[in-house]
Amino acid sequence: LAGDHLKTASDLGLPLCAVGLLYQEGYFRQAIDASGRQEELYPYNDPTQLPIQPERRPDGEWLTVSLDLPGRGLALRVWRAQVGRVPLYLLDANVSSNDAADRGITSKLYGGGPEMRIRQEIVLGIGGCRALDALGIEPAVCHLNEGHAALAVLERARLAMRAHGLSFAEAFAATRAGTVFTTHTAVAAAFDAFPP
Repeated sequence: LAGDHLKTASDLGLPLCAVGLLYQEGYFRQAIDASGRQEELYPYNDPTQLPIQPERRPDGEWLTVSLDLPGRGLALRVWRAQVGRVPLYLLDANVSSNDAADRGITSKLYGGGPEMRIRQEIVLGIGGCRALDALGIEPAVCHLNEGHAALAVLERARLAMRAHGLSFAEAFAATRAGTVFTTHTAVAAAFDAFPP
């Protein structure tokens, strides 16, 4: 669905960019064993063999953004995939300066349980906004498909507070007007829920 959205935006010449996570093992590949049971295989996707490039700062260094997790920082490298005329920025936690466990945040789609899912949502929502900010991209509208990037709402408000000296309530109201949420899986089982 996301790929179709980007391709259509490119075909129509719409000014759009997108942010996602670079899942180096992606979603599992299905195999059936001799007993007819499903096996999940997670082959490694070497980023250097994919149609993506490191996103570079003006000085030529690899663009990285950082955020805080409880008791530690997390660095995220930014890659770019070009979908026609639309850039797709992919965040990668597999950075040598990160803790070994944190390097796996962007390894698998739908893997690791609730703790891993909330880390992925922090990376996508907060890290995604920080990547766009570092690139000098100020989206007029932020489209969130499903709840995976929900924390982008708070990060956009924080960035507006910093840029314009607003209170949280003012920044939240201002950025809310430019936020669109859609869902294509309108059943409770499709949404992550976390204890407080």
